[in-house]
Amino acid sequence: MPKKTNPAEIEKINQTEAEAQAVEGQITDEEAAKAMEVEQSTDADAQVSAEVTSIKEDNETAKELTKKATKKVTENSAKKIIRSKKYSEAKKLVEAGKQYPLGEAIELTKKTSVSAYDGSVELHLILTKKKSKGSTESSRGMFNLPHGTGKTRNIIILTEEKIEEIAKTKKIDFDVALASPDLMPKVAKIAKILGPKGKMPDPKSGTVTTDPEKTIQEINSGKAEYRIDGGGNIHQIVGKISWDSAKLLENIKAATSTMPKSRFAAIYLSASVGPSIAVDLSSI
Repeated sequence: MPKKTNPAEIEKINQTEAEAQAVEGQITDEEAAKAMEVEQSTDADAQVSAEVTSIKEDNETAKELTKKATKKVTENSAKKIIRSKKYSEAKKLVEAGKQYPLGEAIELTKKTSVSAYDGSVELHLILTKKKSKGSTESSRGMFNLPHGTGKTRNIIILTEEKIEEIAKTKKIDFDVALASPDLMPKVAKIAKILGPKGKMPDPKSGTVTTDPEKTIQEINSGKAEYRIDGGGNIHQIVGKISWDSAKLLENIKAATSTMPKSRFAAIYLSASVGPSIAVDLSSI
């Protein structure tokens, strides 16, 4: 009888892979995502979890599902990311295990960018674990970047007509949605569409507002919403590779000053397409 796969073990493997990916650097630039030469499986882990859950004690079909689940987990865990020669050469410039002072990390990030276009500079904040389960810390918040992100954002003000359109088409053709407080009960109708995409208006992020025009100005001038992901990480674009290092430094300082230093377990910088660079926390 084949050895059964414990769903908790599979979850642990998936979580480890997610955290490793966060440390390597997430691709947040749409152009960078298109440029990456890596094939990623988007639903294998979810399918494995569903299969394992369906396993019964004395069912022959369950035994076959167990074999398949075990095989998929093994393959996903052993899968190696294939990088281009250009990327591999850039990675050699980063000393393994070294934490670079912020100024040096910025210069190295610019130097190791291997995209054929003006890519983004990405800031990756790896947060410490919450001390208590009853913590009231929000998973969303705002960064006020003095020089913006270098990306133009499509911002809309939700209306009843737009809500009906989204509910019908389920199409999201914007980056940020604003809503007035009195409209929020009707926005709830499309919460299941906007929520998973991080587009749901929220008072904590400033996207529920009585003065949407002012909020649009603030966003365009550098107000950027962040979200803490499931692994306890924040990924934020802080500028473009072509920018002067002083502008990037000011944006990064502004973002990291949002939280106490004790909240950071590690900080990394990377280009949209480039290796991650560990930052010395004492230089923040």
